Amino acid sequence: MKKQTLIGSVLGLALLTTIGLAWSTGKARKTTVNGIGWYNTFPDALGEAKQTHKPILLLSMFGHLDEEMPCANARTLRATLFKDPEFKKLVSEEVIPAWEMVREVPKINIDFGDGKKITRTVRGNAVMYLCNPDGKVVDAFPGIYTAKDFIPAIKESIDQLVHADAASVVAYHRSRGHMVPLSLTTATKAVVESPTLELIGAQPFAGARSEFRADSPDKQKFTAAALQVSDLSLRPMTPSEVIGTVTGGGTGDMSKVELENRILANDSRTNMVRVRPIIHLWLASDPVLPTPAQARDAVLQTILKIPYKDPYFGLKDVVMPGTPN
Repeated sequence: MKKQTLIGSVLGLALLTTIGLAWSTGKARKTTVNGIGWYNTFPDALGEAKQTHKPILLLSMFGHLDEEMPCANARTLRATLFKDPEFKKLVSEEVIPAWEMVREVPKINIDFGDGKKITRTVRGNAVMYLCNPDGKVVDAFPGIYTAKDFIPAIKESIDQLVHADAASVVAYHRSRGHMVPLSLTTATKAVVESPTLELIGAQPFAGARSEFRADSPDKQKFTAAALQVSDLSLRPMTPSEVIGTVTGGGTGDMSKVELENRILANDSRTNMVRVRPIIHLWLASDPVLPTPAQARDAVLQTILKIPYKDPYFGLKDVVMPGTPN
């Protein structure tokens, strides 16, 4: 029973987050989360960036930042990293925070018929793009992070990349990119989503097929490295199976909070040491820096394996049993 309570606990983090919708005195609208106002559109953030010469931290996510149930990783970021004092200081002073919705996140609703209802989400993910004042991506942080991992990394990127020319940005990432071993990612999200996929009868799904054009040796190196990453949350599993998979065995005498913190910390480290090197390979593969919209095929499809262009989000077999994905 202790193992299964983690699923509801992670979802419940969102309910503890202070959220409100606020507007600036001008035309640009902002969504306020934990006291931080995030621009609702990238163009509005870009307008301020051009005036202040500050970088933009763009949260690209599935669902709405201010809704109770956006994608699982956005909820986790909102309830953990985005509450951290160092993070709040960073986004208040050093960057311009903005967010965008890639598309709505799929929701599964369970109605018990007596007024009790449960809502779960599947698929989706979250990416934080660091953009220079011209709106070009100079770094990216897919998935979730602890403040211990994220703050030093983002500060280095701000210092080294925001005001660098494209060639220097490419050189920075080339020196840090490398092939990674086979890696299971999104452990925290899997705790929430894998039992839901099992419940609705979803079939195993490898993820989106990459549409990234690997037309150079550097791009081929990037796509080869991206194949090493597997999204654990795409696998249907029972609560016991997913806890055993993400912990590598039993939970011992850990409390629920200790288990959650361990999974979150491991997820963050995996993103730092296994996913970030692939981000470096991607940003080293093209002399032209992308916009956030141009980054989606590389980051969302190729690295994270999110079928965001599929109207069924890879769940057609549930909607229409016996139909190929």
